Amino acid sequence: MVTKRHQPKSFERRGDARIIDRSDISHFFGKCELCGKEDELRPYGPNHENICFKCGMKSKELTKKRFTEMLKGTGH
Repeated sequence: MVTKRHQPKSFERRGDARIIDRSDISHFFGKCELCGKEDELRPYGPNHENICFKCGMKSKELTKKRFTEMLKGTGH
């Protein structure tokens, strides 16, 4: 069974757009779901995991794809 990942509360969908609320940046900090490092995170992992910058740069193509999905509002 595949479970759908939840976005941090700082993301809100408005129609086809996804709004990122950066007023409380603590929503973006936590433990990287790939390496375990405490850092600023983004949902750019292979399965939309929240990952740190270093892990995101291991696959620049995937990070670019996930970022584009977030901009277009098609990401999870």
